[in-house]
Amino acid sequence: MYADLRQDTAFYFDTTNPYQPKFKKSNRAVLSSITDEIRAKPDGGFFITYMGSAVGTSPGRLVETDANFNIIHEWPEDVQGTLNILGEQFSPHGLSIDWKNNVMLTSDFVVPLTILKPASAAGIVKANTLRLWELSSRKIISTITIIDGAGIQDVKFIPNNPEGAAIATAVGPGQVWIIYPRRKNEQGKQGVAELLFDLGPRARENLAIYSDITDDGKFAYFTLTLGNHVAALDISDLNNVKRLDDPNGNQGIVGPHYVKVSPDKKNLLVTDYFVQAGDISVVNTPADFKAQWIDILPDGSLSFNRSIDFLAQFPERGGAWPHSSVIFDLTDPDRPVYY
Repeated sequence: MYADLRQDTAFYFDTTNPYQPKFKKSNRAVLSSITDEIRAKPDGGFFITYMGSAVGTSPGRLVETDANFNIIHEWPEDVQGTLNILGEQFSPHGLSIDWKNNVMLTSDFVVPLTILKPASAAGIVKANTLRLWELSSRKIISTITIIDGAGIQDVKFIPNNPEGAAIATAVGPGQVWIIYPRRKNEQGKQGVAELLFDLGPRARENLAIYSDITDDGKFAYFTLTLGNHVAALDISDLNNVKRLDDPNGNQGIVGPHYVKVSPDKKNLLVTDYFVQAGDISVVNTPADFKAQWIDILPDGSLSFNRSIDFLAQFPERGGAWPHSSVIFDLTDPDRPVYY
């Protein structure tokens, strides 16, 4: 995960044939490292959060590529934005873009270097902030703080929300917060965070809480990595959020991290592996290295009934450790859906 500066950090493949992806190119940024969230641009290319500086400290950057996958920017690049990220920890992990309303949100997680020894002796440096960006200018509008958030790993805009709101995961307290990018606080600063739902004792200090939302904005799902659990919420009414899972139930999974709703909203894909960095690190989370294909029931609750064991699938390579995923829906070969 934390390679030396000679190794590229982003790798691009042609997936026209998903059964035989073809490597196209790789590259690395100059000012930043530790790639995390990736979002495709409508006109080609990507936005990518790089959580650390070139040596794994703060600040990281929001990297942008062109349609040929060349890195063209490491945002922010303006004076005010640079002062912003130098003034307070900038470790962007989560990334969500509201193309219609011309805003982006990045969420700050941890300083990557501090999960490694000996830097970790002083403790993992966790962030409490998100940055609200103007999409068109790529400039930071404001810093939004979640007090004692202790790692804001993920942020997602809620589809069809009339206020263009987003949800963010605060890993330390095990909470879900709602972010209102258009509202202003008492000081007149744009961007307001409010507690939406506390996921309970099992979610506290989970090291990682990742999320996904159905494209109708009704249901949200959260992986509790150390809690060995996937939480489900009905967020169709933000004033009356309903929990759909049993917070004390045993789902029979170990180390869930990445979560993705299928395009037809009938299934949830969860991969059970976060980070195992070995003897050089203090982060080695338990995992069963499986991909869970979970049924989403009509009321948004979940039914766990099948999985793929990646250690068993590739024994000649020592198994595979599935950290994240992309879903290819090839039901209609002439109109594939990639998500």
